[in-house]
Amino acid sequence: MSVQERHRRERHARGQAILDAAALVFARHGLEGATIEMVAREAEVAVGTIYLYFASRDDLYLSLIAERMDRLRASYVEIFARGLDPLDELKTTASAYLDYQRESRELFISQHSVVYTQLQKRLKRAAELRNFERVMDLGHEVFGLWESTVRRAFESGVIANSMGPKKTAAVIWASMNGAFMLMGDDNFFRDVTGLNPEHFLDEALELHLAASQLGARRNGNSHARAPIRKKAASAVRTSRARNSKIQDSQEVSVPTPA
Repeated sequence: MSVQERHRRERHARGQAILDAAALVFARHGLEGATIEMVAREAEVAVGTIYLYFASRDDLYLSLIAERMDRLRASYVEIFARGLDPLDELKTTASAYLDYQRESRELFISQHSVVYTQLQKRLKRAAELRNFERVMDLGHEVFGLWESTVRRAFESGVIANSMGPKKTAAVIWASMNGAFMLMGDDNFFRDVTGLNPEHFLDEALELHLAASQLGARRNGNSHARAPIRKKAASAVRTSRARNSKIQDSQEVSVPTPA
């Protein structure tokens, strides 16, 4: 291995160690409560070392979120490459998102407390702005991939198409996020609802999909019956018209009394 290659690997490993330490710090304190000094202590490096890799605390945070979202995107792409049937692809993709949430519960929750419009306003450095755009682009791409698997399920008729793929994808995504937020305190959830939180997220997803599948079956049956009903109604009208003609003919042919 060349000296240059060894330095490159060492730099990459140190940058990854800083990101891992930052994940712990941001999970504990959120973006606004965290400092570069906290990350340096967690990573066991000098504060100056952090600035060799990241322009600021915000730049470090955005780099961390972008890295996590890029891993989620890669997992979606890998799932699509398997060529699963639409319903299995939908379930597997949703499960991958739940795993993404569970990977770092506190960091995921803190991420949703960040107001990105406010964060964008205070970014000045080129690296910060570049990473902000990267996070936004990855967010659009990840949601687009999720929407595409919902669209496939629509087109195959396995889930109901009542709102269209984009809105349905957003509703399922929001419901998974909401269920996950409820799991922030397992004991509180158990005390309030009396339910076991262990498999609640997976069960909530299955319930949502089951309801959508039921809607699809009902819509499908209703569409299938519609032509039959139309044919039946047409046959009734034809029969009535035929009977009416027969009656008219009989009335004309009956001889009048003398």
